[in-house]
Amino acid sequence: MIQGVGIAGVDIGSTKTCAVIAEVRPGREPDEPLPILGVGVARAEGMKGPSVTNLEAAIGSVRDALGRAETMCGREVETSYVGVPSAYIETSRSRGVVAVSGAEVTASHVKRVQEVGRAVPVRPGFELIHALCQEYSVDGRGGIQDPIGMMATRLESDVCIVTADSTACRDLSKVVDRSGYRPEELVMAPLASSLAVIDDADREAGVALVEVGGASTDVIVYVGRRLLHAATLPWGGSSVTRDIARGLGVPEEEAGRLKQRFGNARRSEVEPKEQLDVSGPGHGAGRRVSRELLAHIIEQRLDEILGLVYEELDEAGVLDRLGGGIVLTGGGASLPSTDDLARSVFNLPVRIGVPSAGITGTVESVASPSHATAVGLAMYGAAQHRSGGFAGATRALARVGGWLREFF
Repeated sequence: MIQGVGIAGVDIGSTKTCAVIAEVRPGREPDEPLPILGVGVARAEGMKGPSVTNLEAAIGSVRDALGRAETMCGREVETSYVGVPSAYIETSRSRGVVAVSGAEVTASHVKRVQEVGRAVPVRPGFELIHALCQEYSVDGRGGIQDPIGMMATRLESDVCIVTADSTACRDLSKVVDRSGYRPEELVMAPLASSLAVIDDADREAGVALVEVGGASTDVIVYVGRRLLHAATLPWGGSSVTRDIARGLGVPEEEAGRLKQRFGNARRSEVEPKEQLDVSGPGHGAGRRVSRELLAHIIEQRLDEILGLVYEELDEAGVLDRLGGGIVLTGGGASLPSTDDLARSVFNLPVRIGVPSAGITGTVESVASPSHATAVGLAMYGAAQHRSGGFAGATRALARVGGWLREFF
């Protein structure tokens, strides 16, 4: 069998670094499942929230995660796609217009209207990372996904412009590059996550991705396959851990272990009489606390975070447009009963977003909401590779999962 190109999705988070390696084989069809070969996770070092604070420590974390993934699959990575935290992201809308003069719309017209749509000024200190063509209009008729072959006098494109903080982009690229791996492209992290856990039907019906990370919670909304809204809230799983540390009087590291091993997002789901051993105030001392108290602390903070997400969606005017409901992902969505708590907050269908569709190979190794971003980055890279390869700044029209069209 001919060996394909090994690409990696690299998610540099505030609490962990996750790397997923996939293989893009020659002649791969757009709808063919992507083989996942390996995954590696390392504790995040040199990070404070989404910011790189110690370059060498962050480099070591990325090298460790990618090294573990390479060891798992027994091959090296040729190139990588790196997630940019949404805290550094800004989105805006643009519209491109070109004349077709009553002729048939061709690929050349489409490329030109995309170029016009992306030709917008970028504010100082930011750089363009995505120009997502959401839909086209032909002679005023909107909602068109592929206008090629239609007769028209005027072709328009609705473009979502995504820019990112230039300093953050340089830092992330430098971390991956100095770890010994080539960063091919920077990708909006929640956009990548959505590739791994949301399908076309949900995007059409209207869906909100709520990604509960370590330092923050990201929200992106799709309606009619269009990216309609994006926001970041500065609270995430680390907020829950800090509350546990204060509530139980234990160090944060121990609070994190208790959360992962015994945590539950619903107080009513744990046995009230169950006791947990925790550290005491003195060296070698210990004491016992109820597991119900741990769950109560978790439920209170998660309920608050999800309530703030509800307010964000309500202010954006999209709550009544979410026929596909809420998809929860990120490490903070891994606790038992988180989906049940979210249903009580949103009064909408809720599911946990676990990467599975569109991938094959060692699927079980990435079957966690905490791996969604890294898997999505690998899927994004596979689509980019098929659409135009890795070289050059000018790329062909790309198609990702039937909905993402991007040009560079």
